[in-house]
Amino acid sequence: MSDPSSLFTRLAPVLRVNDLASERAFYESLGLAVIYEGPEYPDFVAFATSSESVHFGIEASAGEMDPPTVLTFQIGVNDIEAALARCAEAQLSYELEHNDPAPGWSFRRLLLRSPNGYRVALEGPRE
Repeated sequence: MSDPSSLFTRLAPVLRVNDLASERAFYESLGLAVIYEGPEYPDFVAFATSSESVHFGIEASAGEMDPPTVLTFQIGVNDIEAALARCAEAQLSYELEHNDPAPGWSFRRLLLRSPNGYRVALEGPRE
């Protein structure tokens, strides 16, 4: 194999959560589709977009965690205005952040907190 990175096909993280039902409802309210749930893994739910460019799961945790210090779950969006509208429609609280890290590079992102305390950032395209 000349390029070892070609071995890897996607990244599908699994978030461990204390309240599976509320976390599921949160991601569904953003518009992500459940692509797996079943009796084989009753404490696990997988989500994806229609293109499967976003693919991840949530799993019930047996112990307490500190999600805000462990992870910021950043998800790219192709239309920040549509993401704003989606959050408003789902009645999700968010902060709108404007970023200008370098000349010619600016973007906006929405910062949300999931029911289990994870920081979720919806990052828009370059503006």
